[in-house]
Amino acid sequence: MKHIYIIIVNLILLASFASCRKDYLDQKPTNIINEEDAYSSVDAINGIAANLYASLRFEQDFATDANSYDMCRFDELYNNSEFGFADGNPGGGYRTYYDYATIRRINLHIVNLNKYNSPNITAGQKKYFIAEARFMRAMVYFIMVSRMGGVPVITEVYDYPDSDPLELAKPRNKEYEVYDFIAREIDEIAEDLNIKSPAGYAKNRATTGAALALKCRAMLYAGTIAKNEQLNITKNLLLQSGATGIPASMANGYFQKCIDAFNAIKALGYTLYAKDIASGYDNNFANIFLKKDADNSEVIFVKDYDGINFQNTFTQRAIPRSLRTVANSGSQLNPTLNIVEKFELTASRLNAPFKTNNSNETVEEMDATTSNLNYTIYNNIGDIFSGRDPRLFGTILTPGSYFRNTAVQLQAGLAVWSGSGYSFRQVNLIENATAASGLYEGVQMTGVDGPHLTSFYCSHSGFLLRKYVDPTNGSEATGKSNVPYIIFRYGEMLLNAAEAAFEMGNTTDALSYINEIRERAGGASFKITAAELTRDRIRNERAVELAMEDHRFNDLKRWRIADAVWDGSTANPEAVLYALWPYRIVRPGDPSDGKYLYRRLRLRGTKLNNYKAPLVFTLSMYYPSMPGDALGNNPLLENNPNH
Repeated sequence: MKHIYIIIVNLILLASFASCRKDYLDQKPTNIINEEDAYSSVDAINGIAANLYASLRFEQDFATDANSYDMCRFDELYNNSEFGFADGNPGGGYRTYYDYATIRRINLHIVNLNKYNSPNITAGQKKYFIAEARFMRAMVYFIMVSRMGGVPVITEVYDYPDSDPLELAKPRNKEYEVYDFIAREIDEIAEDLNIKSPAGYAKNRATTGAALALKCRAMLYAGTIAKNEQLNITKNLLLQSGATGIPASMANGYFQKCIDAFNAIKALGYTLYAKDIASGYDNNFANIFLKKDADNSEVIFVKDYDGINFQNTFTQRAIPRSLRTVANSGSQLNPTLNIVEKFELTASRLNAPFKTNNSNETVEEMDATTSNLNYTIYNNIGDIFSGRDPRLFGTILTPGSYFRNTAVQLQAGLAVWSGSGYSFRQVNLIENATAASGLYEGVQMTGVDGPHLTSFYCSHSGFLLRKYVDPTNGSEATGKSNVPYIIFRYGEMLLNAAEAAFEMGNTTDALSYINEIRERAGGASFKITAAELTRDRIRNERAVELAMEDHRFNDLKRWRIADAVWDGSTANPEAVLYALWPYRIVRPGDPSDGKYLYRRLRLRGTKLNNYKAPLVFTLSMYYPSMPGDALGNNPLLENNPNH
């Protein structure tokens, strides 16, 4: 069967390929061409590859509102719009992904690469293109298996028979068979992807490093699913066919493959980014996510944007309101107190809640306008955050932070002393923050960036996002940022290896890997001892190092604890989302006048009756429901458990 190809010029690839200094990775515009012509030139093949890369599914997509907001629900991030789940429960179809259209396109691409032998394509080029396609196929299968469990592994191109289409129906492979397929594919193609030049690795196209990173992550996932076999049983997550669940006896084998992949990545020369530590550990950490050139030794594989042809609207959404240039934008992604308090104190190397009260820490409701609590008083708005893990400030904008050399204006209101307690004054609408109606006795009540109870486009949690937000002036305009989304980086690989080593009982290597991360985060004094190394410590390290990178949902899911952490209970402090609001004290004649107090609040939605907490993860979400059309068209498929 002949196919017509429409080659879409992908300037993202063109920009990145320039760093490879290899002619066969350069891309030029092409026209509509037939199948044979499509495989007669490097330019045309690059166009096909560009279209296939664009088909890869990543939930955190900086060009699409719905996808980039997805991390809002389950990464302790709060979205101030009405988008999302008002009751915290997305249901059992959440993150269903069953994409055989892309699998078919990739398989056809591989068939045609083998079928056509153009004199314009060298043997080395052809070998790379085939390996690249197999990498993309392995990536699609990983995304499917990590969400759905076992799926049919199809590596051939089938045309529908004239008689009975059900002749092509295939049952689901066992879950471990899909992970084994991914591992074998990477082992076979990794060396063929070894593209390197004096300028460094390509960042948004398949390389040996990208393939090994996929294997490292996939093998960790498989290992932890196997390790938690007993939880799979008690939570009714197993199908008799083996399409869901992996035997515990296979755990250590997968963990070892994870570590082997990590060692191979390290041998390629990837290292933690540490070039900007002189400007502060926080700035160094923030810069990891902004620099995609060959200088960034940490980045392995990215989804790229150029801000022109391939627009990145993430900065437009996340930029502080006070710095926005586009109406109805800014401050839409708010980290909550839940994630902020996971960042440890550097001196004690322990988690500790922020001290808001001299008696007992108390959670208040957001609409309470008075209080006689015994608040802790701070001289400056940022003092409460002193001594925290520097990654906090490289990830999140806290009250007192600067961005683009400008103070972020985070202040909820004024705490006016009434003689026996405080009365809280806040502007009626954030749009009036600097208007006459926003003043109390000549003093501005609420910062332009919030936090505010009911207004849109300002902080609701008391925090804003810094990670991935472009500091370049003008990048907050519609889609103008060129910051990439990092799919794989060396920091994650260290954490993967640390967890795998720990689960195998190799605490020496696990400690070494964790301390490499922590030393980059806060210096040698921030390293932990062997006695401090625990499973919970490793898991918390992932939460803070990888915050807002769309790992947390999958991590809690593969550890089989997501339903306990996000159980929907208002009594569970991990399920309920919290805010931390700063107030400037008005108490003339008292030493506290002009100083600050903080209130610990239960987050509500933009309307008082709209709770977006507590979060709910149901047992049906461990393995989402198979798509109805797939079940209807293939009688050999079985649905996932708890559906």
